[in-house]
Amino acid sequence: MLNHAAVLEEVAGCLRDANPDAPLAVVVVRAQRVREVELAHGYAAGAALADAMYACLRAALRPGDRIHRIAGHDFLVLLPALRGRAHAALGAGKCVRALQAAFDIGDGAVVQVAVAAGIAVAPFDGTDADLLCRRADSACAAAASQPERHAFWTAPAIPLETLHDDLRVAIADNRLELHLQPIAALPGRAIGSYEALSRWTHPRFGPVPPDVFIATAERGGLIGALTRWNLNVALRHLVALRANGAPVRIAVNLSVEALQLPGFVEETLDLLRLWRVPGDALVLEITESALMRDVERCTHLLTQLRAAGVSIAIDDFGTGYSSLAYLRRLPLDGLKIDRSFIRDMADDRRACRIVSTMIELAHDLDMEVIAEGVEDEATLAMLQRAGCDFVQGYLIGRPIDAADMLDAVR
Repeated sequence: MLNHAAVLEEVAGCLRDANPDAPLAVVVVRAQRVREVELAHGYAAGAALADAMYACLRAALRPGDRIHRIAGHDFLVLLPALRGRAHAALGAGKCVRALQAAFDIGDGAVVQVAVAAGIAVAPFDGTDADLLCRRADSACAAAASQPERHAFWTAPAIPLETLHDDLRVAIADNRLELHLQPIAALPGRAIGSYEALSRWTHPRFGPVPPDVFIATAERGGLIGALTRWNLNVALRHLVALRANGAPVRIAVNLSVEALQLPGFVEETLDLLRLWRVPGDALVLEITESALMRDVERCTHLLTQLRAAGVSIAIDDFGTGYSSLAYLRRLPLDGLKIDRSFIRDMADDRRACRIVSTMIELAHDLDMEVIAEGVEDEATLAMLQRAGCDFVQGYLIGRPIDAADMLDAVR
């Protein structure tokens, strides 16, 4: 059983090793009404129940997941390398379902216990070990009243009007941050491009997840201003990255709402001229599901950008519902294979085959392929054998503040 200091050190170690693109979940699993079992069957039965619960959790989870007993019948479960919050909920749900079994506690006694699981996910819910543990513990109390018996920690709700107004001010006052993640070319692993990622730390509520503030911008009419900020700051940093003559490119995420704003194409080309950046140094990444909302309109707009040399890539390829016919029609230069396929390659032959087929298909259509979420040498080697053009992920480099990136390359 870990004491409090050991628990915090264990969580802190996992946080140090964690990939920012692959969240870490801290889960507190607690059995309820165990005191009744001990009163009815004795303390030895209670100890046997704790041992059986640990074994059950260990069998239910992945080999790399960590499980520790932290109190009588409380367990700390650490789930690294997740694909997102839904993946964390899947892991917590497996814990709860596994512990719904009947446990033999000796002397012919069989018991079932009610359990609850509280989840806190780094970096979204914090990056401090003590804070994450407290938030998971708080969520565990809330989970006891939920039908599924597991729950995420939830921050005090930020009023939408406040979030919108504060985001507008943050954009206008240049209070957002730009992070850059390197993208390496295969086979030599030379860094030839970076993905630009916007980040926002609210002065009162702390880090706001990108999907939250982007959705706020889309709903509140700020997506144009946010996209202009992203492009302007990304191109400014690109100029510095290309100062030594290296033909570096930068990739910027683009929402379909921003793409379809009146004047977006002209504004983008104006920014390229302002910073004296050639069009072929900019890559715009747009998700396939977004493109499918209005194929004809998107095709027209993307064709204009492409005519100026701007590269267009489908982001998160494989997670939407695009068809081969659309791939043929859209003005695309690249496919970015979603990390959910990449992470399973080493352990799943079918995932490996799917990725190989995606790469072959893209090359047949004269597109480059970027694999995101590459975290280990084995996966990189498989991608290289499959002919992948570029890789991005923890193995290549974490996203870091753009200013720090410039200091590193100077």
